[in-house]
Amino acid sequence: MCGIAGFLGDIADAEGVLRRMTGAIAHRGPDAEGMYHQGEIHLGHRRLAVIDLDAGRQPLFNEDGSVAVVFNGEIYNFAELREELQARGHRFTTRTDTEVLVHGYEEYGDGLLDRLQGMFAFALWDERRRRLLLARDHVGVKPLYYQWRNGQLAFASELKALLHHPGVSNTPDLESIGLFLECQYVPTPRSIYHHVAKLPPGQALVVENGTMRIFSYWLPTYRPKLVLSEAEATDQVEAELRASVQRMMVSDVPIGAFVSGGIDSSLIAALLAQQSSTPPDTFNLGFSGKVAGSEHEYAKRVAAHVGSRHHTLMLEPRDVLEAFSGWIDIFDEPFADQAALPTLLLSRFARRQVTVALTGEGADEIFAGYGNYWKRLKEERVSSLLGHRLSPLPPLLRRLPGLVMKERLLRAIASPIERRYSSIPNVFDAALRPRLYTPAFLSAHRESITDFAARCYAECDSPAYLDHLLHIDLRLWLPDDLLTKVDRATMTHALEARVPFLDHRFIELCARLEPDLKCRGTTGKYLLKKIAERHLPHDIVHRSKQGFVMPLSEWLAGELRPLVHDCLGEGGLRRRGIFRPEALRRIEEEHYSGRRNRAGRIWTMLVLEQWFRRFAPDFSV
Repeated sequence: MCGIAGFLGDIADAEGVLRRMTGAIAHRGPDAEGMYHQGEIHLGHRRLAVIDLDAGRQPLFNEDGSVAVVFNGEIYNFAELREELQARGHRFTTRTDTEVLVHGYEEYGDGLLDRLQGMFAFALWDERRRRLLLARDHVGVKPLYYQWRNGQLAFASELKALLHHPGVSNTPDLESIGLFLECQYVPTPRSIYHHVAKLPPGQALVVENGTMRIFSYWLPTYRPKLVLSEAEATDQVEAELRASVQRMMVSDVPIGAFVSGGIDSSLIAALLAQQSSTPPDTFNLGFSGKVAGSEHEYAKRVAAHVGSRHHTLMLEPRDVLEAFSGWIDIFDEPFADQAALPTLLLSRFARRQVTVALTGEGADEIFAGYGNYWKRLKEERVSSLLGHRLSPLPPLLRRLPGLVMKERLLRAIASPIERRYSSIPNVFDAALRPRLYTPAFLSAHRESITDFAARCYAECDSPAYLDHLLHIDLRLWLPDDLLTKVDRATMTHALEARVPFLDHRFIELCARLEPDLKCRGTTGKYLLKKIAERHLPHDIVHRSKQGFVMPLSEWLAGELRPLVHDCLGEGGLRRRGIFRPEALRRIEEEHYSGRRNRAGRIWTMLVLEQWFRRFAPDFSV
């Protein structure tokens, strides 16, 4: 795992600029720094040594030095690719997974992307063709930001590195601010800066002959559906998941797993333990006392069952706020998923023992693990009838006030099917914009997360509504919230996180399963639970889903209350020209009077104002 940065174009002090860019992401790769300057191309790398610890420094080159690459991630099928390329006459000088990229590009060109299994973001320079290729992995486990402006390209793993390039604009993007307020993250391809973008998952960017183009190399297909009995499907999915875990165990450094006590991470830990020659290390964060979301006792039971060496970090809930002090600098752009706080602390704790940790992210989005899904399926049986294109109800409902249209079923009936589901967080509902935002901000902010979701809905080729819901979350919520949280929380402590549920071949298999193998009635993750029953205690598999539930209301009423008042007041958001002053007063008064719980909204605004103070102190609409 590493960090990459670079640019294409002639600028003053290119070497110094690149060194500052890579220095900004030294936490991603504390083991080594590498740079390459050749004419207009400048490639930088920070290395976290995981495979071939002595000889894997980057940039890496092909035999004659005409192809260079800087790479962040892991290629899990590199051994097979290496053998294939050696048979075709390519000579390798290291044992790293990175080297298959330069030789694979020589052999297959951009077709190399179709052969990769892994998580990655890389930049590859073809000196003969004066051609730069950037690529991001299939589901967006690894980040990649870029700016293409005035014929020059700059890129980096994190925004903090990109901003050290003198040509990169740091003008905040009003659409992105509004999207963040709606869903607590900035959706791809947008970033918080107007001229900076995120390369979408499963896509690549090419600069050649002075032009830039982006193309898609992967998108899961949901058909034809596999004709399998339940028993056959269970065996096949388990075999592929076991193979995914096995691939992700390749490492020359200690490897462990996060275990929450829930089914997803517990199953990964069980399969890891079964395929390890020695008991693996597992890690969990727990809260003292009776705190909602503390699953440390369940995690201990799982660890004892699978035979791991278990490590528990016990905290008081107020201790988690310790991580908030570095929050803004870690995430670079506004990001309000509060679960990142304990993940940051758990990552620091695990890094004392291991360099690589497997996690359970992705299972909910592949196997319909959230109650949200069966509720939407139930809702659709009504909205599909009352919201039919020939029904008189939708145009009538669209005339209702925003406060009324915030009700989910009414909004679903009033909307076309591709706009009935958007994203799991819904902080400041788009229907409430006229009551919340100033006319100036309203005139500049027109997009909604629903626009992004509708595009994701359209690209899904399944006839089943559930598959469309899962696909939307696979393309939005998963990469821009969950995977962003895990990447930044782990990499700030130089810990590499691997996600076996998100091997793209595993996703392709699961996408072609019949929907009722994922969600049956009100039971989510139906098939995954059948697999887990083979490896975990029955009560662990079938207990109610939990998660980190931070005591936001307590924090906001206690340690954070002075900061909240300051951030929402005259010296904070009130002067930014985003919110109507009366809306800010109303939200704060409703929460602190106890009339309504506005903790989620206040937390989101607190994060935004803290971001402004750090990165755009003079901003106003």
